[in-house]
Amino acid sequence: MPIIEATPRAQKDRSERWLLTYADLITLLMVFFVILFSFSIIDVKRFEDLKGSLDKAFSQGVLAGINTTSLSQSVAYGTVNQRIASEDQDARASVASQLQKVADATGAGDSISVIEVLQGVTISLPAELLFQSGTADLKPGATQLLGQVAEPLKDLSNPIQVVSNTDELQPQDSNSKFKDNWQLGDARSYTVLRALVDGDQFPEDRLSLWNKAQYSPLFPNDTPENRAKNRRVDLLVVFATKADASNASGPAFQVSAQASAQARAASP
Repeated sequence: MPIIEATPRAQKDRSERWLLTYADLITLLMVFFVILFSFSIIDVKRFEDLKGSLDKAFSQGVLAGINTTSLSQSVAYGTVNQRIASEDQDARASVASQLQKVADATGAGDSISVIEVLQGVTISLPAELLFQSGTADLKPGATQLLGQVAEPLKDLSNPIQVVSNTDELQPQDSNSKFKDNWQLGDARSYTVLRALVDGDQFPEDRLSLWNKAQYSPLFPNDTPENRAKNRRVDLLVVFATKADASNASGPAFQVSAQASAQARAASP
């Protein structure tokens, strides 16, 4: 009887079993980073859903130590602040855009500038467009110019500051009746305010008078051209900040139209 030799069993190739462990590890890492990503973009509802799912999966309340109420309040507060800041910036940009269109339509060229500043939006009118040198009397056509500028501001609720600025030369150097730049600046601010109120029916309770005389120059007072740029009347459209909202007493040093009229009448 012939002897039949047993065929040796084929050996299984175990050289790539590590791939299974590696694939499991990669999958777990992916899940871990997805969870981290979901935490970086906090959505309270999704966070609560994720917490419930993990609690059910592990049955140990793994996230029980997290105060989701305070988290919700923190997220909501941050979202509201971001929305307010965004809306405020959009409103400023919109007002600045409208004022720039008005400035372009006046035909005054680049002499009228519109700038977004910390307090709001400023439209700057050169004194040469409004007044005779050394006086607070409006030039012909200045009232119409002020009316064009003020028209898009009437429907706003924002306060408007009328801010007068001069160069460093004293008024008496040009035979002016004003003894210094403080008097000249006060008179010019008041003249612009009265033109807005009387000629354009601008709400008087939204206006306030400010005067910086020669102490807020845009350029060094070293050339006639720079002095002309520093002589200006700014209309500042004020946008309330959070600090203003907490201080209901209103801006400091605000001067009412009535008080300014009395001051002007009392000046020599």
